[in-house]
Amino acid sequence: MWATIDHNCQRVALTHELIQPGEQFALTADQKKAVETITAALDDGTFEFLLKAPTGSGKTEVMLRVAVDTILATGGYVVILAPTRDLIRQHVTYFTERLQGTGIGVGQIHGGAAPAERRAVEAGIENGSIHVVVGSAMMLTIDRHWEIIDKSDLLVIDDVNAFDEREHLRLLEDLDCPMLFASATPDELRRFLERIGALDNVVSMKKMPFDVLPTKVHKVEGVWGEPPAEQLSRADTLIREHLARGSRIFVIGRTRGDVPRLAERLEQTYDIDVEQLRGDMADTSEQSRRYRRKGVKVNDVGTRIAMMNSFRSKSPAVLAATNLIGSGIDIPAADLIVITDSDAFGESEIEQLIGRVGRRERPSDAVLLTGTTFEKNPSRAMASPRAKSFMPAGMRARQFNFGRRR
Repeated sequence: MWATIDHNCQRVALTHELIQPGEQFALTADQKKAVETITAALDDGTFEFLLKAPTGSGKTEVMLRVAVDTILATGGYVVILAPTRDLIRQHVTYFTERLQGTGIGVGQIHGGAAPAERRAVEAGIENGSIHVVVGSAMMLTIDRHWEIIDKSDLLVIDDVNAFDEREHLRLLEDLDCPMLFASATPDELRRFLERIGALDNVVSMKKMPFDVLPTKVHKVEGVWGEPPAEQLSRADTLIREHLARGSRIFVIGRTRGDVPRLAERLEQTYDIDVEQLRGDMADTSEQSRRYRRKGVKVNDVGTRIAMMNSFRSKSPAVLAATNLIGSGIDIPAADLIVITDSDAFGESEIEQLIGRVGRRERPSDAVLLTGTTFEKNPSRAMASPRAKSFMPAGMRARQFNFGRRR
């Protein structure tokens, strides 16, 4: 089993240029220690963990190996929750490529998957052909999917910061399964992680899987109220430099409405096709048809899968997007990110966005266009006393439940 997985990891690492020809893929010392520590603690009956590691340090590989160890030890299945459908599909590809030929089945459950596919995954769990389920927070809100999570032998919550604490994370407290939380910046959720017990078992990683050159961050002052498309001129030199190098470039807008305007300006200025990624795009043509039948408005620019596949396959390439790409998206040769209205993003959001570049042994740049809008104020995101008075009674009661049932 492990020989097959190691062979697959070597093949995938060469294909995606994670290693050079002739080099051998190997875990870092931090990754090995993390896998050993978590699996040993699971065997001893520990239920909550926090995997704290910087962006790009190889958390997904640790999750893969802990999941396989759990499946082999229990004969059951593991559920992985990811905050975006794009990251879910990336994880499915990651696990499928590395588990090829092992007999370990991988499936996905989320709103972008066709109903027939979701039913097939549910059936696969029942008959034992599916062992790894990658899903969205939707699974926490549907009874039969909740049961799937609750009966799993391990629940992994990837990029836990990207989940809403009031809407999603509070629902985890009633689960009976072991949980592994993964985060690069867990401090923002310290109270939740402490309450659920994950801070009692923190596993940290620092070493990168390969020699990463530090991303050079450029803070460029703009003009107050300047539209995002106009801000791009301040990053013109770096954009042209990276296009000439054949880089893949992310350009980030604060809102969905900014994305098409950014894409249009980039196409006009640099004479290059620009892909888009935003929350109101359907994943597939089939999903787009389903949404339209239900009367749900869908953006017509294209599907998310087609756009991301196009961006991955071209060099140079440009993607205009919202901060959706901040949650774990891994793109080879992505060497530049330009963040418009960067003051509107929180520190952890900026860290995650910058982490999308510089993930290979290549020089990378991040441009933060500042001074154009209000800074993000965390207090503005907190519910006021008046708003709290309208919360359902159960939600108010949940705030005082400091333990997790077994």
